[in-house]
Amino acid sequence: MFYDDIRLDNELNFVKKIGTLTEHEMHVHAALEISVVLKNNVKYQLCDRDYHGKPGDVYVFRPFEPHWNLAEDSDKPVEWTMILFAPSIVRSIPEGYKLLTPFYAADKFSPLIPADSSYAQAIQEATKQAIAEGEQQLPGWRAKQYLHFIDILVTIFRYYETVQQDVLSQNKTDQGIIEVIQYMLSRFSEDIDINQMIVMSNLRKTLFFKKFKAITSLTPNEFISRLRLQAAVYLLDHTTKSITDIAFECGFHSLSYFNKQFKQYRGISPRDQRNQFKK
Repeated sequence: MFYDDIRLDNELNFVKKIGTLTEHEMHVHAALEISVVLKNNVKYQLCDRDYHGKPGDVYVFRPFEPHWNLAEDSDKPVEWTMILFAPSIVRSIPEGYKLLTPFYAADKFSPLIPADSSYAQAIQEATKQAIAEGEQQLPGWRAKQYLHFIDILVTIFRYYETVQQDVLSQNKTDQGIIEVIQYMLSRFSEDIDINQMIVMSNLRKTLFFKKFKAITSLTPNEFISRLRLQAAVYLLDHTTKSITDIAFECGFHSLSYFNKQFKQYRGISPRDQRNQFKK
């Protein structure tokens, strides 16, 4: 397994891809990913299971979730649209971070939205129009593409809300954790009191930490830190704000602590991150 250091030139990227039957290592990356299958069958492998996709299927992958895909037939290359985006792109959407819940609570949600559902069909149509905007590049095409992207995010969120409603209503433990995740997504740059989150979940402390780790693969503190660092990467790459301002804007109260956490996360300092992106 290897880390794929995908550099997003923009917060949002629609990319048409073609893949063949070639075995390769699973990869992980910091971007959020939506995969929309266009032509021929595909096999997606995650750590816990394999998925066999067909044209029209939509897959949702959370950041740092190991996965890979390949064509199921060597004579029929798979074609798909890969939508990659930075979590920070939703900051201007009302309740935008709430729309990211399916990506971060993926343990409780299958990554597959089947082709025969109206949700997958709506995502396919919005993706098709977004790709056309990128190819034609008429005046205002980025704004139109962004609107289609919002439609896709809302559709994914509504799908998970609808499909998982019965499951979550039967399991109040998971429902409490989902509410906590949504709260953290919308307020990660603020001071978050973990004890308050435990109260919000209606769980005992030990069970709260156990369930949170099971759903997100991270501890609550790691989850908050990851969100802050992902936001910092974007601000370093795409703004001229000072490193100090970025650290505080993302919720870090100490520049030295921010530098330490960033280097552990990316392997380089914030300054080197900015310099590398400029090159």
